Amino acid sequence: MGYACPRDGSALVSPEDSDRSTFSRLGVHHCDACSGMLLSADAALSAISQDRLHQMHESFEQDGGAEVDLDCPLCDSHMRAREIVFTRLDGTEMDPIELDGCPTCASFWFDVGELQRVSPPENGGSNGGTEAKALAIALEFLFHLPFAIL
Repeated sequence: MGYACPRDGSALVSPEDSDRSTFSRLGVHHCDACSGMLLSADAALSAISQDRLHQMHESFEQDGGAEVDLDCPLCDSHMRAREIVFTRLDGTEMDPIELDGCPTCASFWFDVGELQRVSPPENGGSNGGTEAKALAIALEFLFHLPFAIL
């Protein structure tokens, strides 16, 4: 079963069909058109990723966050937005990233602009595929850092 990008309606590339091993490990569906990424705890192969995504999902179930104009590609529920702050290895906090999460299933949508704040693209980011790969690696690294949902 294929899923559509919540931003532009393009078909999402499944983790199994991706040529990026990081996407397979994290269970990332991605949009070739906008470079956005859909993460699902149920699709993640890494136990660390599954645990982190379930922890994040709890905050969307409990407090909700602000409703956004996005439908979850997995279950069609209205997604909600919360800010997430990761803590660097030196103990300092990164700038908050807006995270769109589904209150029904453990899935999250990262727009490319949100992840670029963590790992800015080189040379203006003109190559979407290269940029998406770099952002996926940055995202995998983030899952090893402590975080707080605001």
